[in-house]
Amino acid sequence: DIRAMRNSHPLFVMASSLPPGEECFGPAYGSNDPSSHAYYDHIYSHLKATSFESTIRQGSVEIVPPQTFPHTSTDEDIALLHVLSLTSYTAKQRVNDTAKLVPRDGSGIYGFTASNGFIMGMHHFNNGIGSVVPEIEGINRTCPIRLVHTNYDTESSQTVALDTFNRDYIKNLDRPPGAVFGAWRSAVSVPLAVLTGTRGIPQFSPLSTSTELDDTVQYRLFSRVIPSDAGTARAAVGYFRKRLDASFLGVLYVNDSYGSAFHQAIQEAAAEREEGDQIEVKGYTFSYGANVNFDTSEIELAIKQLKESRFRVFFGVFYSEHYDIIMNYAYEYGIVGPEYLWVISDGLSLSYFQNKKYDVGSPLVVASQGIGLLRAGGGRTTEDGRTGYDRFTNAYFNQDGDAANQTNCKRPTFNSQNDDSVYYVAQPDFFRAKTLAPGASGAFSFDTAVGIGLAACQLFEEKGTEYFNGEELFNAFVNTEFDGATGRIQIDPKTTSRSAQSAFFVVYNSIGVLDKTGESISIELELTSHTTAVADSESSDVTWVDLPGKAYRYADGSTEPPLTIPPKIGENLNQISLGLQVAVYMMMALIFIFSIGFIVWTYWNRKTRIVRASQPFFLYMICIGTFIMGSAIIPISVDDRIASIEDCSLACIFSPWLASYGFVIAFSALFSKTWRINQIFHHPQLRRVTVNIKDVIVPFLILLGLNTIVLICWTAISPLKWERVHTDARDDFGRELYSNGMCRLNSNKDIAYVVFLVIINLAVLLLANIQAYQARAITVEFSESQYIAIINASILQAGIIGGPLLVIAGSEPSAFVLTAVGGIFVICMSMLLLIFIPKMKYLKKWKKNSSPGSSNLSGIQVLNHPKGDELELKALRSENEQLKLSLERLSLC
Repeated sequence: DIRAMRNSHPLFVMASSLPPGEECFGPAYGSNDPSSHAYYDHIYSHLKATSFESTIRQGSVEIVPPQTFPHTSTDEDIALLHVLSLTSYTAKQRVNDTAKLVPRDGSGIYGFTASNGFIMGMHHFNNGIGSVVPEIEGINRTCPIRLVHTNYDTESSQTVALDTFNRDYIKNLDRPPGAVFGAWRSAVSVPLAVLTGTRGIPQFSPLSTSTELDDTVQYRLFSRVIPSDAGTARAAVGYFRKRLDASFLGVLYVNDSYGSAFHQAIQEAAAEREEGDQIEVKGYTFSYGANVNFDTSEIELAIKQLKESRFRVFFGVFYSEHYDIIMNYAYEYGIVGPEYLWVISDGLSLSYFQNKKYDVGSPLVVASQGIGLLRAGGGRTTEDGRTGYDRFTNAYFNQDGDAANQTNCKRPTFNSQNDDSVYYVAQPDFFRAKTLAPGASGAFSFDTAVGIGLAACQLFEEKGTEYFNGEELFNAFVNTEFDGATGRIQIDPKTTSRSAQSAFFVVYNSIGVLDKTGESISIELELTSHTTAVADSESSDVTWVDLPGKAYRYADGSTEPPLTIPPKIGENLNQISLGLQVAVYMMMALIFIFSIGFIVWTYWNRKTRIVRASQPFFLYMICIGTFIMGSAIIPISVDDRIASIEDCSLACIFSPWLASYGFVIAFSALFSKTWRINQIFHHPQLRRVTVNIKDVIVPFLILLGLNTIVLICWTAISPLKWERVHTDARDDFGRELYSNGMCRLNSNKDIAYVVFLVIINLAVLLLANIQAYQARAITVEFSESQYIAIINASILQAGIIGGPLLVIAGSEPSAFVLTAVGGIFVICMSMLLLIFIPKMKYLKKWKKNSSPGSSNLSGIQVLNHPKGDELELKALRSENEQLKLSLERLSLC
């Protein structure tokens, strides 16, 4: 990898190839020119070599008199602010149980570009160059402060970083650094920030993003120009929710301060979203390790758990050294490819895929195709060059050999293995040849240097030559705002991290490109989406947009994202089945057939004694009532399988009207007949029951009026509505498995309408049954009183049994329909059959025993009445006594 990087960038050379001696501060590079990159570092190195015998330490700066730097025309003191730079150039890998130091990310480019950006930022500030940041134009003429720095390689190690800082601090106890630039990895910055805080030295990081560092009590002098992972997490969750419509997200994260805090930030960002717009996050972790010959069982277990989650969208929070291992396991467990989407955080370097080629169809090609890389971006270039990043990149690529020399000279001078071959240096025309873009690491580092300088000059304006200490410099940095390379720099005083609303987030899309031989594929990254948040936005969410002419390409090559969870197996809608509807319609058909048939029969036999005795009007009412009541089966059995929701709601409104009106019409006739029979019970002298129209109209109008009042109020105020309600049964992703659609009350108060209807009709039904019981001993012609009593008892029994069953079956549409229709069928058929079948039987018998002709008799004759028989016996006895007396008188005569 190192040779490939060196060969692919001919303007890179290995550090060991630099000429020894004065290559960093010699006249050939203009070190005697105040506008050169090395000038102030040269002065500081000279002062350090002479133990600062000619300077005065005041606060965090070295006051240098003009005679110390004779190559300038100034006669004023300058103040050198020394910044200790702790940058991650390398990392250790285990090869055959031996730790070997190699360039980080296989190339060391991030450390290289971060150092370049910081050096460029210091140079612009020291010389008042405002081509990138207008606020520092000419600042060198009004502010005597100049930035210098010493650069060390942390080797991506906490131990190395802490040891380096302590060694430098102890070595220069009377002149400690005025600030610390770095570190890169959050896992390094966390313990370092504790240490620098206790020493009173402010620490400014360009790339550490852990939310743990937002704790201003624990890390009281730590700040950064990059947003914390809390801001990136909100942007990421917004991306998954708004752009992908994902409701479930699996997070694979490394178990260190960076990964754990990032995962926690994602969980919090997901929980903060409004109800209905939330996303469920499940995290799976593994311990940090290098990418060669370390125990990968934790990674395999985490991948297996991701597989078991059945999620389709994953967010990776890990480092470049983990990528190949993770993706090979993901391929093995089948969670990569067209049906899945992986998006990875800034732990994976943008330069990771450079100069790498993979065999066609290899696991890493399949796994890497269509993945996304989401991070806080340094910015993007535009055609009109209007952005800070445009200005930054233009200035970056316009640097000359002097800048390349300073970059080379500021490379780390040693490491734990005394191997300087791991550091790259640049040829004099490296920048102008545009060999390597500065990227986000260079842009954030540039803004960090400018921010430190602006904060120091702001304090100089306030305090003058009294200068400042580390805490004052830190507070000034937090309160500094400027338009930098990465946009408007605003630090949130609550977290001392950059405000997420002022940051710029980007998504890169990986695309596999087949080489000319057709045998290998390289992975290229293309910027496709970015945020458009503004600095004064009050929203915690950001807006994602695609670059003009760019669209994200997923693993299958399409622009359509994959399903974020497995397809739904299917919801049980619990609709009324076709078989049940056929059954209830058959019941309705029977009611219609018998109702119409008995109307025809009644009309056909209207002049016969049997029918006239039962009164045709009474029989017509029963048939019409049962027909209307039976028609209620139609709206009761309607659901969204055969009708729209609106039509179902109309059916809900009609069903109580039809059922109530049908019952009232039919039952009014029965009630009138029962009432007339009961009159005989109280007036034994009556021998014939005749039900006039008036007798029927009175209870009919009363019942109809009461039912109508309730139904009108119900319909007008809060009508029934058909709704589909989901039960608690859900699959692993919270999707409903079971739902019921049926007529429902709008509120619990609406149950009053049902109660009123039940009370009205049940009261009349109970009264009819009481009257029938009182008149049970009365025998009328054609046994009509007995059949009417049976009908009343049947209706009462249907109500007593069917009412609770309807309540129990209320949550099951099919059971509810079957119970309701069954009740209607029983009531209607009991009325029809028990009234008409006996009459048909008597008519047939009567026709056999009687001569043809009609009867003028109307009403049912009383054949037997216990009280009536006693009165008649008394009358006969009285008449017999009268006859005896008459005979005795005749015999005397």
